[in-house]
Amino acid sequence: MKRLLLLVDSRSYIRSNCYQHQLAATLARCYRVRMMSAREIRFAPLVRVAAYDRVLSVLRLRTLVRLAGSLARMLGDRALYVYEQDVWQSFMDDSPYKGAYHKLTAQLNIAAFLVTSRWWRDFVAAGGLPAKFVRMGMLPEYCDAGPAWEDRPIRLGFQGTLHPHRQAFYTQLAQMGLEVETLPPASYEAYLANLQRMRIYVHTEDAPWRVDGRMLRRNALWIKETEVAARGTFVVRDAEEESEAYDIAELPTVVPFPSREAVAEIVAWIEAMNPRERRDRMVASAETMRRRDDWMTVVQAIES
Repeated sequence: MKRLLLLVDSRSYIRSNCYQHQLAATLARCYRVRMMSAREIRFAPLVRVAAYDRVLSVLRLRTLVRLAGSLARMLGDRALYVYEQDVWQSFMDDSPYKGAYHKLTAQLNIAAFLVTSRWWRDFVAAGGLPAKFVRMGMLPEYCDAGPAWEDRPIRLGFQGTLHPHRQAFYTQLAQMGLEVETLPPASYEAYLANLQRMRIYVHTEDAPWRVDGRMLRRNALWIKETEVAARGTFVVRDAEEESEAYDIAELPTVVPFPSREAVAEIVAWIEAMNPRERRDRMVASAETMRRRDDWMTVVQAIES
């Protein structure tokens, strides 16, 4: 089995983070993994980098920027793969890390930035930087169609941070007669359980970012739709071209909406659906996510 040197913020962070623990579990199926924490990197660890077949960073961007000098001394000219969930932070005009990718490329031998949006992968590559698209996903054991539609007590729901653009969205829906029950952030275990209490998850990411003076659609965070679908829950989300990168068309419980005015019609369509068809869609989405095992795209990216 190949050996992987995995650079992490801390072992406790990897175990507790909703996505990083899933990626780490997937990597452990494919490699003999040695984790090296930010603290170990900082204090000049004794590590023979040549003993590892691949070196992968899952450090948060702010940590990677802070430790770039230490990493350069440790790795020399060794190729480094950088897994990055918040690629836009290196390009947004109001980000404290604007320009970080170019600075990191100047300091380190970056084999590729592994970014979780295909739209942003293309944006990064257009700037002359090495980038590959990888999907975030759901561990197969988390993919479960769950309770029947009729046994789910929440008609329309959302769990997470109520950013201003989301609050405005839910207020507008309420004025249309669509009351969305919003739950505060919770542990990932509680979140997964709450998804199976919901019939329809209602989500928006309609809040453009300013990049070099231009307003760009987010084209990001479609992991939310796939993880909701993996729990047998229907989900409506504002349509973006990035949905194609996550093969949303394969998930019959995910319904992107072209405008906010269309949400009521979509909800009515789902609720009027034949119960057998509705259940079939719930099971199909969960099983598709189990089969896809999307975290494996990270392994494929560092091996190709």
